[in-house]
Amino acid sequence: MTASDRTGGRRTPAAPPRDAFAGIRVADFAWVGVGPLTSKYLADHGAEVIRLESRTRPEALRRAPPFAGGQPGQDRSGYYANFNSSKLGAGLNMSHPRAVELAKRVIAGCDVVTESFTPKAMRAWGLTYEALREVRPDVIMISMPLYGATGPWSMYQGYGHVLQAASGINHMTGYRDGEPIGTGIAYTDFFVPHLAAAALIAALDHRERTGEGQHIDFGQMEAAIYATETMMLDYTVNGREQRRDGNRHPQGAPHGAFRCAPRGDDDDRWIAVACFDDGEWAALCGVLGVEGLCADPRFATPEGRKRHEDALEAAVGARTRGWQAEELMARLQAAGVPAGVAQTCEDLRADAQLAHRGHYWLLDHPEMGRCAYDGPSFRLSRTPGRLSKAAPLLGADNEYVYRDLVGLSEQEFIELLAGGAFD
Repeated sequence: MTASDRTGGRRTPAAPPRDAFAGIRVADFAWVGVGPLTSKYLADHGAEVIRLESRTRPEALRRAPPFAGGQPGQDRSGYYANFNSSKLGAGLNMSHPRAVELAKRVIAGCDVVTESFTPKAMRAWGLTYEALREVRPDVIMISMPLYGATGPWSMYQGYGHVLQAASGINHMTGYRDGEPIGTGIAYTDFFVPHLAAAALIAALDHRERTGEGQHIDFGQMEAAIYATETMMLDYTVNGREQRRDGNRHPQGAPHGAFRCAPRGDDDDRWIAVACFDDGEWAALCGVLGVEGLCADPRFATPEGRKRHEDALEAAVGARTRGWQAEELMARLQAAGVPAGVAQTCEDLRADAQLAHRGHYWLLDHPEMGRCAYDGPSFRLSRTPGRLSKAAPLLGADNEYVYRDLVGLSEQEFIELLAGGAFD
């Protein structure tokens, strides 16, 4: 019977929609940022994602601050927790004599395998795609090394800060005539997973239609280059190498961040402003009460404002210092000037728009207690996604994974546990 059928003149209620990836199981070997975030898209939409980790060689992000309550611990990293909610956790010590066998038995019940090591790691363990196809012929494996599975850099290791330099992002991040400074976070960790997830979902769609699995060779560097926007095109087409120029824009002026009045004891308050035409410039002057600047011949045209940008920024910055950032943002936006407060973490946690959207999820963690987690970054209309649980303790789901899924007997499980197979 369908939802459109009628019984006794009343509509039969529709069955609740399944999560988008319900029924998909993932063996997640990946470390740190890109790999775990890629599998998290599936976990938040119903896939059963099993983190396979080792207590003897713990995942690097488990050792990364901030720690709950300022107390370090493998199960207390907020960084790790935010990247691994909605997942299960199983221990697997790859130096144990039966580790490879156990890994293959887990993978035999999985649809997807994720990993982000250099190519030699899975090869050394005997867990290559070819080997995994023998235990699961339609398995999809996505390998996410920094520089891909082939080439002269394929064996190089590194993190997001290394990748943003290698992919050209640092070259464009900094002030004019200053050194390349990059970003304050491992920037590529937060957008490369979008592309990796898209590749993985395409492979799942292909398997749904054909029954065929495949191996995805996903080089993070190639994905990261997409963040350079027009830089590569400008060089390829025009032979022009763009240079870093702080917050400035080739066509806009003023275009930058300007200091505002302190908020209580916090004097690090800023507003970003961008003017691209005479109308926006005139509106900015009106709000700031500096109409005389519009009459200044140096600033009368967009070209003039670009030529005299140092003086222009000094004049604008002198006026913004007298405003509270939030009030000035509201006034400028109402006048049609693109503007936004440079929000702090405190601002974001209290942000009314994020609260309205239900972005933050409060989850109870056995070690860290009740904490706020970032929710899914997009909403599917029929299957919107959700955070099903806090990040797993290391090895928290060993019994479920190895007894229920793999099928170990109680005696065998206990012997392997005592022998360090799950450490």
